[in-house]
Amino acid sequence: MTFHFKRKRLLLSDQTKSRKSIGYARAIKNEFNYLEQQIESLKKEGCNLIFSELISLEAEIKPQLNKALSCLSKGDELIVTQLDRAFLNKKDCLKTINKLMKNDVKLRTLSGFLADNYSSKINSSIFNILYELDNLEENYSLERKKENLIRRKLSGNNSGGRPKISPLKESLVLRLRNEGFSYRSIRTQTGISLSTIRRIILDGEAI
Repeated sequence: MTFHFKRKRLLLSDQTKSRKSIGYARAIKNEFNYLEQQIESLKKEGCNLIFSELISLEAEIKPQLNKALSCLSKGDELIVTQLDRAFLNKKDCLKTINKLMKNDVKLRTLSGFLADNYSSKINSSIFNILYELDNLEENYSLERKKENLIRRKLSGNNSGGRPKISPLKESLVLRLRNEGFSYRSIRTQTGISLSTIRRIILDGEAI
């Protein structure tokens, strides 16, 4: 009996050692420092392997996240700093959680969220899920605004709002449009972006 007991403990120990903690970090373009902060936090958490990428939160396919998911086996765990690093919305999050739980893989965030397949912890996990999902939507909204500001800066537009166009250029846009020129032709002649041209023309029609 003693022999079998020790053998069982050895097998459990081997299983524990073989379990992996896979980390995933994501940030939007130009947020290198934020990405590095996530990676450092995941390293301190003891991740065996970390996948990271600079990609829009709205991207339907996140290559490095897919690689992280494909590396997970039974008993492993996926760790992110917070849910919005990996998931676009509640539906996306819950779909992945269900898939991981069925494969006996845990999902954990550094903010304290945990989802696994043990029935004794289901109620606790549900409360954590609802709490974290509220934060997910809020963080999504804030990051979307931040990403739009970065896009405007990179395109040379005024980050404080609509790009400033002189009255002379606005008059030129309206005159060219009245003469039958297309939006693209007007852009070529004036150097003004298509979105600004549309706005000037719509504002002109409203007068």
